Amino acid sequence: MIPNIINAITGLALVYATVLQPTWVEHRYFPLAAFAAIILVMALWARRTDPHPWFSGVNIVLAIALGIMSLLPLATLPNLTFWGGFWVGSLAPTFALWAALYRPRLEPAQ
Repeated sequence: MIPNIINAITGLALVYATVLQPTWVEHRYFPLAAFAAIILVMALWARRTDPHPWFSGVNIVLAIALGIMSLLPLATLPNLTFWGGFWVGSLAPTFALWAALYRPRLEPAQ
């Protein structure tokens, strides 16, 4: 549950940086790579306790996509930087919070 909450906060910080500080994200490779690393590590940690593995699986794929995107020349691709960072920053916390809050009721075995 803790890694999912950290992932949600990280995703919201990514949306903030992408929307309100676009030049900070576009002109450096480090910010998106750092966000990708945090999301990836937290998703791998959360994978052990998630009720279903696809919650963290989606976040792992999003982190890898963000990491690949951070290797591109982002200053020349402002639309990709904005929309890529925005969607990863919106989807990662959605799935992380879903995984943190969703705890299915276990049915007794018969």
